[in-house]
Amino acid sequence: MKNKLLILLFIILLSLTSCTSNNNQIAANSGDETEVIKEEDEEIQDDEGREETVDEPENKEQHNEESKVDLEVEPKEETEKNNEEKNAAQNEINVKDNTEESNENEESAQAEDKEESNSEQEIALKIQGLIESEISFTLNELKEMNDLIFEADFYSLNSFGTTGYTHFKGVNLWKLLEVSEISPEASTITVIAQDGYKMMFTVEQAKKQDYIDETNSDARYPMIIAWEEKGIEYDPEEGAPFKLVVGQKEAGDVNKPNWVSNIDRILIE
Repeated sequence: MKNKLLILLFIILLSLTSCTSNNNQIAANSGDETEVIKEEDEEIQDDEGREETVDEPENKEQHNEESKVDLEVEPKEETEKNNEEKNAAQNEINVKDNTEESNENEESAQAEDKEESNSEQEIALKIQGLIESEISFTLNELKEMNDLIFEADFYSLNSFGTTGYTHFKGVNLWKLLEVSEISPEASTITVIAQDGYKMMFTVEQAKKQDYIDETNSDARYPMIIAWEEKGIEYDPEEGAPFKLVVGQKEAGDVNKPNWVSNIDRILIE
């Protein structure tokens, strides 16, 4: 019995020893495998590192080329953009200049029309007093009265004895008063200048159509309202362009003081 127990114990010890040896062997093998796997991982990482190292210069060179292309394209695009902006700005300036020039021309034309309108109003010859109704005539209206126009060389004599001939063109004063329907009750006609100078005549003197030139017995003249002297029209900017011109009543008559320049109105009383 004692021997059997010893044998059984011996068998158990052998079994335990065998198990321990196997476990150690497995652990050793496991450790070797882990080491091998670790070494393989390190080799793979080294290979990848080398590949990345090889690829990096290529990628860097490609990036540099792309950057260079971008740098070449961007200045060109920027230049084109600047040129477009410059052209647009120039076009805008041209349009603005043309608009301003057009506006200036339009304003100038309007100003000229206004000045012409004002000029016509300023040069109106007014007839007031004993007539059917007060009336005024513009220069153009007087020029259109062909039946009333009279033109001739008028002889003049002033207070100092100075004589001369002057060519005048205008309208017959008395015929103009008839057109204005002068009243039969009128007795005097006063011609008044813008500066206040005036000359008064009787109706009979205004009607007279045969004023003379003492140097030419055949010449006969009416009183006229002239707008032209020596072939040149009076300048409205220098005053109303109307002038009373009267011939001589008789030889030696000093007629020049009867001439009234820049007539503003004719008053009938």
